[in-house]
Amino acid sequence: MASSRWFLVSKPLRPPFADGSSVLVRYLLESMPPGEVFTYFGDPAHPLRAGAADHVVERAPMGHAPSMRAKISVLSELVRPSHRREGLHFFFTPNGVTSRVVRALRMTGPGRPVIQNVMSADGVERMVPHLRGLDAVVTLSEHTRARLVESGLDAARVVRIYPGVTLGAPRGGPVPRVLLYAGDLDPATARRLITCARSLPSGEGSAWRLVVACRPKGARDADARALLRAELSAELGNGKVELLGHVDDFDALVRRCGCQLFVADHVRKKVDLPLTLLEGLAQGLGLLALDFKPLSEIFEVAEAGGLQVGARLPLAGDEAQFASEFSAALPDEAAAKRWRADAHALIAAHFSSKLLASAYQTLYRRLDDQHG
Repeated sequence: MASSRWFLVSKPLRPPFADGSSVLVRYLLESMPPGEVFTYFGDPAHPLRAGAADHVVERAPMGHAPSMRAKISVLSELVRPSHRREGLHFFFTPNGVTSRVVRALRMTGPGRPVIQNVMSADGVERMVPHLRGLDAVVTLSEHTRARLVESGLDAARVVRIYPGVTLGAPRGGPVPRVLLYAGDLDPATARRLITCARSLPSGEGSAWRLVVACRPKGARDADARALLRAELSAELGNGKVELLGHVDDFDALVRRCGCQLFVADHVRKKVDLPLTLLEGLAQGLGLLALDFKPLSEIFEVAEAGGLQVGARLPLAGDEAQFASEFSAALPDEAAAKRWRADAHALIAAHFSSKLLASAYQTLYRRLDDQHG
């Protein structure tokens, strides 16, 4: 068991948990044994772990893209003498500000271990100057780890720990013929969704429906929704397509779906392996996704274990080719049930919150031992 308290430096861990980084830290904290003690930002009146000896530092919720003032309000807490013996585990994107904060904190607390999580592969090479000299850098995919090592970071200090989610009992019964897209929206993604919607079979007993459930995020999202409404007005009218915004009960939505779709060609502003996809796999939803790294690592890990959790879709090619391959990839009932069983097995073997907690315990213990 870790011998010191660790300070999890992230957005305040309080509702709404609207972004992947906060959800990942919540999974990490809630999966840790009660004997592990942490400091984190949140609501002291509503700690995430009832009965644990955690220290919850009061901070208001932060939005999707917090201002520098909001971040400084959080980071300024770290200089308090009461925290000088705590290890620091950063989940904010590393930059010049966080680097200066770490240098200042190490001057006030020599020998203090510091971990930085790199949540997304987007632009990781630019982060390298801010990551040198840290005790450990944690990536969420082998793809991002390889890029950082190729850019000059010490391989021994760069650790890959996959994100983990809660795993329930396997689902049974017929597979609902409903596809769920819950990624970000932009016009290019909207055009692929339009192609998918128009390619869905509609015959008796073989019809599929599409649910698009995306939290609104600015002008590009608004443009994409306008395009979907204009091009799919008939499908939206007859119920073949649903277009939703923020969903309060996402688990309930997942339960009425049978397969999930990911047709964005990037995971910018997301964790490398989006938690919504892992949560869907944990509930037995197969995955149809564009074939690009780091997202394709989900398929690679599954295939290495003899599991089939879905199908990859072509990133290149014209609309007709994409439509053809999408139609061919839609599973029949037997395939959908096989994907459901294999998805549950994949999460249990590689992406559960229990594995997540165990991996971080090992890392904390190693750094505690190194720093005496």
